[in-house]
Amino acid sequence: MPNGDKVLEIARRELIAEGLLNQNLTLEIVSKNGCGASFEGVGVGASLYHVDGVRAFIGPYCSTEMDAVGKMAAFWNVPIIGYMSSDDYLIDKTIYRTLARISMRTTNSLAKAVAALVKHYGWHRVAIVTNTGALAFERTLAFEKILKTENVTVVQKVMFDENIDYQGMAASGLLNDLKHNARIIICMFSSTRELTREFMQATYLAEMNTHEYVYLLPWLQAGPKDVMPWLGADGSLLQKVKDHYENAIIIDDVNGFDDLLVTPFVKKIEAYGLKAADIDMGSIYGYLHLYDALKLYVLALRRSLELSNGNESVVDDGWQMWNHMRRLSFAGISSSAGAASGTIQMDDLAERAPYYAAFYVSPSRTELMKVVTMNPVLLEKCNGLANNTGCFDLQMTDVMTGFWPSITGELPPEEPICGFGGEKCDYTILIMICAAALVLIVSATFAYFFNRRWQRTRLDKMPWRINRQELNIIDDEQVKSMLSLASANTKISNISAGVKRHAIVGNNTHATFHQYVQRRPIVFTRTDLTILMQMKQAVHDNINPFIGMAFNEKEEMLIVWKFCSRGTLQDIIYNTNVKLDTKFHGAFIRDIMLGLEYLHSSRIGYHGSLTPWACLIDRNWMIKLSDFGIADCIQRWERQQSIAVASDKEEGEINGVQKTGILYCAPEMLRNKEANKRRAADTDWLKQTTARRCMSDIYSCGVIMYEILARALPFPEGEDLVELVEVLRDGSKVVHPTIQDKDSISPEIASLLDECWQECPEARPN
Repeated sequence: MPNGDKVLEIARRELIAEGLLNQNLTLEIVSKNGCGASFEGVGVGASLYHVDGVRAFIGPYCSTEMDAVGKMAAFWNVPIIGYMSSDDYLIDKTIYRTLARISMRTTNSLAKAVAALVKHYGWHRVAIVTNTGALAFERTLAFEKILKTENVTVVQKVMFDENIDYQGMAASGLLNDLKHNARIIICMFSSTRELTREFMQATYLAEMNTHEYVYLLPWLQAGPKDVMPWLGADGSLLQKVKDHYENAIIIDDVNGFDDLLVTPFVKKIEAYGLKAADIDMGSIYGYLHLYDALKLYVLALRRSLELSNGNESVVDDGWQMWNHMRRLSFAGISSSAGAASGTIQMDDLAERAPYYAAFYVSPSRTELMKVVTMNPVLLEKCNGLANNTGCFDLQMTDVMTGFWPSITGELPPEEPICGFGGEKCDYTILIMICAAALVLIVSATFAYFFNRRWQRTRLDKMPWRINRQELNIIDDEQVKSMLSLASANTKISNISAGVKRHAIVGNNTHATFHQYVQRRPIVFTRTDLTILMQMKQAVHDNINPFIGMAFNEKEEMLIVWKFCSRGTLQDIIYNTNVKLDTKFHGAFIRDIMLGLEYLHSSRIGYHGSLTPWACLIDRNWMIKLSDFGIADCIQRWERQQSIAVASDKEEGEINGVQKTGILYCAPEMLRNKEANKRRAADTDWLKQTTARRCMSDIYSCGVIMYEILARALPFPEGEDLVELVEVLRDGSKVVHPTIQDKDSISPEIASLLDECWQECPEARPN
């Protein structure tokens, strides 16, 4: 590593500042490069020992030369501290009896962390995915040994070629074998960054990237710390690559993915004139470990001297020095603000006890999510030399839960509930339920369409249903011709001017109709069907026959009534050419009363929209009440947006009903109509009782009686009727009808009219 000797010199000066080194205890640091060709470091180690008189080693950097130099140090009985080597075989103290290791992550400690995490989540069976090659083989062997010790069973081991890509992995068929044997998969490759990237992409192709699978990635690295696989060469995020890691958990040292260690260290060396550009930032952990390795040696040396009462010969006793490194705990050397490398705890084999963490890879977040921390706890009454362990357990702490991309946020079991192939579940009941549901759906669908067809057939058979093809609409010229012919045949004059829409129903039935825009098919309720049938069956001398309806065929709905040749009562009242004497007055009022009496005593129960234009006059000068019973249906269909009103060309008239119809409506009915208009479409309809509807008809009848007698409305002369209609529309304001010319109306009639116009419905006469 560039300037590694300068970093060691900075560490020595720091130790002097801390008082661990002084004039009574000094060190001479001799640095030479190793890890070159032909085991250069082995020769360097021999030269340092025999020529330079070195009595302690830090390094070498690479694992291959550490093997040889570690054995030589054991033979010479001098202490040796490894600061980057991570191979598992170096833990064997029967061979490397004077070797201590300060590196944060070793294969053994990482294997122990993975095993602890597996047990923490309640798993006991895992699969291992690895590749060919000596390094991958050694790592796999170490993991299998630790997993076996922790009672975790490896159910399958899959091995890919070292140079394979994701397409080759997916095509090999090995992933399919893995799918049928495991859901918790530990990935160990010789090249952690590159091969995990290929493998995770292969699982995506094999559709093994669901939340049922958990991929544990021990972040094993032999040298410098690699950047994450989903980061490009320029540091940009490769989102598609990161998406492949959605079901992965990375196990690394607790500060593996932050700068809590790096930043203080860089600041420290800058204080001594060494810049970040002067060192290899890719090997930053190597420099950190050099820092800590020197302090470990000095602490062990001071301990040895203290216990030997200053006997300097202990410097040559490597095994004793190593023994004093066991279970040693100290703060890593760094800035004055704190220890960059954290608290260092050596285990019972003088190996650095790990502080690991598990990190969940979330595709939607920039940084990894720390979900579990693992802190070492040394075991009492445990001899690592006897059982070849570090004599520590990992204390697991959940930092985050509910992070997994499943419905519940919980991690999956090691085996699906129904087994890897569904063999543990009896699907008979499920199949029966699905079959029953299918039959139910088919039956319901059939019933729905059958019911629609039945309803359509039923409607077609209704006596009030008019086929649109049976209705021949005639224009004004044809109407005039027909009326002239009728006058010639019947010796009566045509006075009609109020009916504006005419049609011939069937062969020769002359009818008039009201037209509405139809926006969607009308769905008839039982109430609708009942009232329409009652209207069709209504027969009385003073009731105009309801012929029927044409609907659901075109974008219009037509309500058809029988034509009366002399028009409406309104036409007669305001036609100055027609002279009305008391006989006419009495006959007209009598006919209206008889018609209302029939409706009120019939099953229909009320008229609902009594106005002078709803009082038609036939050729015999008899009044027949029209437009009865249908008002509620029209209002309800309009509220359901099945129909919309269509304005006539003539100003002030809509669907044959004048806007001034409000003047004939009782106040309580106006309020009820406004309340229904404001209610949501899915809320219940506010209804009035039949008795109240009858009282409303009496109010309307009173206005019409006055209009017949006075040939004017019961409101002041010159009153703006349009403005008055707007005032009365919502029923919140009441303008009482009043008799304008009391001299022209007898007191008895005037009293009767006042009773008809009472605001309290119950006070009106029947």
